[in-house]
Amino acid sequence: MKESEVGGRRNSADLFDSTANVARNALFRDYVSCVREKGYSMNFDLQEYVREERPRHVGFEIEYAGVGLRPVAEIIAGLYGGTIDLENDLAGKVRDTRWGDFKLLLDSAPLHKLHGAITRAGADVSDLPEMLRDIPQKLGDTLGEVSAHIVPFEVVLPPVPVSDIPELENLVVALRQQGGLGTRGSLIYAFGLHINPEAASLSTESILGHLQSFLLLEAWLREEHNVDFTRRLSGFIAPFSNDYRKLVLNAAYKPDLTQLITDYHRFNPTRSRTLDLLPLFSHLDHATVERLYGKEEKISPRPTYHYRLPNCELGNADWTLGVEWERWRIVETLAASPAKLARFMEAWQHHYSRLLTSESDWLDFIDRELPKSE
Repeated sequence: MKESEVGGRRNSADLFDSTANVARNALFRDYVSCVREKGYSMNFDLQEYVREERPRHVGFEIEYAGVGLRPVAEIIAGLYGGTIDLENDLAGKVRDTRWGDFKLLLDSAPLHKLHGAITRAGADVSDLPEMLRDIPQKLGDTLGEVSAHIVPFEVVLPPVPVSDIPELENLVVALRQQGGLGTRGSLIYAFGLHINPEAASLSTESILGHLQSFLLLEAWLREEHNVDFTRRLSGFIAPFSNDYRKLVLNAAYKPDLTQLITDYHRFNPTRSRTLDLLPLFSHLDHATVERLYGKEEKISPRPTYHYRLPNCELGNADWTLGVEWERWRIVETLAASPAKLARFMEAWQHHYSRLLTSESDWLDFIDRELPKSE
């Protein structure tokens, strides 16, 4: 039986040796070396996580511009096998790859939200490109023309074993070589990389721990990812409120699943958060989520977290999926350490109870405390 079938683990060096064509190996090794030199008590090896006697999986969603769906479908089929099935130039799939189906689509929804955000922010719309000023009309009349400039294409990858992440880097390299553009490709791009890590446990206690860990690290992660200004402005990755943090980061907060979902909805009646828990909640209790958010809210139930904070950095030759994954892993590692998590929560309560405090002070605390071992 293969190691992956029994949930064994290989270190990152073994994975690199098996994927010699992956251009990001040197960078990832440098990143791992860097965080280890800082003394982080995190495990940065790529691992195979077992849940219900099988490897743990993760999915990615890549938003980009500059390359049409057909060329991307051909890249995917060339790398991973499968059959191309494009409905039109706006949507399709590459079916039956080694991991399952890749979904390809044109996503125009962010344009409407970005235009509204710019207007609400008081920006001088006359200074923006005509195409952006007239988004509603342009979308109706010349969607293809607009999409070539500011509408993101999206590749939704099937869930893959965590140990297979290095093999996905070939897709990133190919997109870059074909002229794919990411967040930095234009001042008006708000493209992101979404990560869908399979939950290692579906218990309410585990989900709460991951949520608490993320709320503690959210501001720090925003800096680590260097989140693009346009993406912040778009409203798609709005931060959680401090009122919600005060509730969830209280050591006395011990909700059952229904209460956790209800409280989440009370403070977050939207999916536009840096960490979207609705797919996971819907997988566990679809009726409650539908009752609170309505049937019209499009939620795909799945046993995963939906991490939406990273940029899509296709224009950066050093950017990899692996580096973004490892940043998410910091959330998981803190969640897996109850003693450290409790210490961080206590520190947060103390920090924000002071009359004079700042976010930078909290970021300094995280920088000091993350490297310390238990």
